Amino acid sequence: MANLDDRLAALAAVTPEPALAGLEEQVWTKVQQRKAAAAAGSVSVRVAVTVLALAGGLAFGALHQPRPAAHVAELGVLSEDGLLAPSVRLGGGA
Repeated sequence: MANLDDRLAALAAVTPEPALAGLEEQVWTKVQQRKAAAAAGSVSVRVAVTVLALAGGLAFGALHQPRPAAHVAELGVLSEDGLLAPSVRLGGGA
């Protein structure tokens, strides 16, 4: 047991000085490198997604033929063109 106690006492007496000089700069350099690499790789993906979304929207708009909606007299004021109703145009109504 004395051997173990001696070793523990010797270990407690040692004051190690970790080599932390420059560690923060190294970490920040790696963080910035990874951030730049991630941003560079995602630009092409963002452009591709934007172009595909635009192409899909244009294709849908060009191919989609709206159907005329049946006009119900009771809902005329509440419809899209409800602001053109005579009661609204003359200042009354909705």
